Amino acid sequence: MHYKSAVLGIVVTATTLGSVAEAQMAPGGGMSPMGPGGGQQPSGEAKKEGVGEEAPKAPGLLPTTPALPAPKGRRKKWKLLELDGYYRLRTDWFKNFNLGFNDTPGLGGAPFPRALGCASTALSHPCDDSLSSTNMRLRLEPTINIDEGTSVHIQADVFDNQVLGATPTGQDYSGIYTQASGDKAHLPPVGAFGNTQASPTQGVNSDRPAIVIKRAWGEVAVPLGVLKFGRQPNHFGMGIFSNGGGADPINGTYNYDADYGDSVDRVSFSAAIPGTNLRAMIASDWDMSKLVSNQTIATTGHEGHPFNLDNSDDTNAWVGVISKMDSPQEFKDSVERGDTAYNYGVYFEYKTQAWDDNLSDFKLGNAFDSSTHYVPRDLKTYTPDLWGKVGFGAFLVEAEFVAQLGYVHRLDDINTTITAADIRRYGGTGRLTWKGVENKLHIGLESGFASGDPYDNTPQGNINVAFHNPLQNDNLKSLTAFAFNRDYFVDMILFRQLMGAVSNAAYFKPFLSYELTKSIAFKVSNITSIALKPVATPGNSTFYGTEFDGEIGYDNGPLFAGISFGVLFPFAALSHPADDTATGGTFGYGTDPVTNLPNTGDPGTAYAIQSRLVLKF
Repeated sequence: MHYKSAVLGIVVTATTLGSVAEAQMAPGGGMSPMGPGGGQQPSGEAKKEGVGEEAPKAPGLLPTTPALPAPKGRRKKWKLLELDGYYRLRTDWFKNFNLGFNDTPGLGGAPFPRALGCASTALSHPCDDSLSSTNMRLRLEPTINIDEGTSVHIQADVFDNQVLGATPTGQDYSGIYTQASGDKAHLPPVGAFGNTQASPTQGVNSDRPAIVIKRAWGEVAVPLGVLKFGRQPNHFGMGIFSNGGGADPINGTYNYDADYGDSVDRVSFSAAIPGTNLRAMIASDWDMSKLVSNQTIATTGHEGHPFNLDNSDDTNAWVGVISKMDSPQEFKDSVERGDTAYNYGVYFEYKTQAWDDNLSDFKLGNAFDSSTHYVPRDLKTYTPDLWGKVGFGAFLVEAEFVAQLGYVHRLDDINTTITAADIRRYGGTGRLTWKGVENKLHIGLESGFASGDPYDNTPQGNINVAFHNPLQNDNLKSLTAFAFNRDYFVDMILFRQLMGAVSNAAYFKPFLSYELTKSIAFKVSNITSIALKPVATPGNSTFYGTEFDGEIGYDNGPLFAGISFGVLFPFAALSHPADDTATGGTFGYGTDPVTNLPNTGDPGTAYAIQSRLVLKF
């Protein structure tokens, strides 16, 4: 960050000549099979035209990263304030997601938590292998139009994925979030005596406040391009690496089922390349500023204007994009005219970090000992992301490939046996779709892969990417585990819930969807997956399993209602083998102290049902 202030001054001055574009939101929802093949193509009508999708009259103010040319239609009448968003109510039912195993870490763990009663030692304790809950979210995306070439954008979530019934009046869970000791006042002795809900309060009964402001950024059109600055969504290609968590600007849809979404602190400038149909963008990203002044007691008194406590420990990135990208409507019109339509782009990120703060035993508000915890890191990564899309006749082909290359030269503060590691991570996906029966029928095949590290998670039975520790192996030479973005949906159970994302895997997904009426459609798909590094699976085997998913949805104007079904038949890679004394094979799965049964065996079948009710505005 030591060069960022100077760079920012140069960019802001230069932008009296130029402008910005980044991936903004557009509609579609539901589980992945709902669209032609999955990923960022769930059900939902194209989002109504507005500042987010259709280009303003000012030349060069374009809506996406890397930047879409203006649609042919006129922009709607200018308004000072526009409000987009949605309200979502979502119900989940998970059956046997732990695959029949004990999720206790000391016993080897399981891919998903069991019901709390399963660990109880009380007599006649309940142990249901199903979990169900309902959650809600109100997303607000206002746009303040200062003039037709200048706007400010905000994204805020109210009750973000709030589980219904989770904050009854009187319940104080502050010990969970602050590790505070002492009495908890006025807890109702019996839950049935409560009759109302309290607002979520961070650190008391929730891990987040009732209202979460996720993004705020500005866009300014100037004669040569667009300047964009602030905390903004980041989306490119099919979304396996950079995914805005809702919008698919390429297909003009919106995934109302998204839970994550990439936000980036960025200043960017984009413009057309003279004499070509290409656009280019250059951006400076603040990926990570380590400790700042209002996070440590040593700098108390400066909270009114917090500042970065050091420059060398920051993670900085430069991003460049070159693309040919039509609006969704222009792409569709070209194909319907009988032309071959093609879009493509390359997104390249260069990231560095010289030093680091070891925060392993640091708590916010405490003093930080930089004499021993300020450590060298020497990290550099180079990430090219290639994307292409071709439409001709009844066929649509789309593909994306990502590589993360580089090195980290100092790791001895984390693992004393490892001094350095190369970074070699790869992932990609491709999809072929055929349209027929007046475009009501879609049949296709999607396939993808993501590289993995050659060792288990800790514990080994928990396969979720959130538990992946890339530095736990003392023989580490390279960091090779790539994970798809968690908002790129491939299925309902294995990758989305148990593993969290596609990682150390290849998958093959035939799919079919059909519009029964203008408002009602159904979709079915089969996902068969294998491990690229079998040694990193719980069962040290190749095949994860095969999953069948289906959905039927009603989408008409502001209302979307859908229900999805999924069943996973797990194979040997998800098993818990017993130790083999004859061959010396040791897996280390322990014995359940409640049932006195070993945490080993073949995995059980998992089921899921999800319903969604969405009001779009």
